[in-house]
Amino acid sequence: MLHWIHFYRARFNLMLGRQDNAADAYRAALAANPQFALAAASAGFLEASREQWNAAARGFQEALKITPEDADLWFNLGFVRQEQQDDAAAIECFERAVQLKRSLDRAWFGMGLAHRRRGETDKAVQAFKTAAELQPMNPHAFYELAMVQHALGNQPEVHKIIRHVAEFDPKMTRQLVRETGQHPEGVTLR
Repeated sequence: MLHWIHFYRARFNLMLGRQDNAADAYRAALAANPQFALAAASAGFLEASREQWNAAARGFQEALKITPEDADLWFNLGFVRQEQQDDAAAIECFERAVQLKRSLDRAWFGMGLAHRRRGETDKAVQAFKTAAELQPMNPHAFYELAMVQHALGNQPEVHKIIRHVAEFDPKMTRQLVRETGQHPEGVTLR
């Protein structure tokens, strides 16, 4: 019961904007119950919101020791690793996340970004394709996929993607046309 008191004290402190007090309360909750994954994950989120990436990673790692089958926590750790510029570790985390929950489109998207930054273009294409298939109206997934295809010189795929995005996102369509220099026939810029 004591761990919940500390946990709610942390939440209350967050509402008051007292982040340091909230972090202390999350630590107290974990000290009272070392198996309290929610407190560890919440500490990770708090530190991530403050861009304290090492502390955020520790929070998510602690939570994953308790609940290693939590795909969302693996995604969160992958996001933190990406912010730390550790793309190899980020990819490992994202891969673990999608092994546990294939439909986690944001993990596929993060994986695509990490592969692209590492110059692993084919793997980036596959990850962005999967993210786009899972969320067919996510303009960001299609944008990244178009940019990778453009880098590969695959203009027919770029045209196909621009046509698709034009059906639901005029702003992203204009951006894709501007950045790729491609304006497929039949696409009207609004």
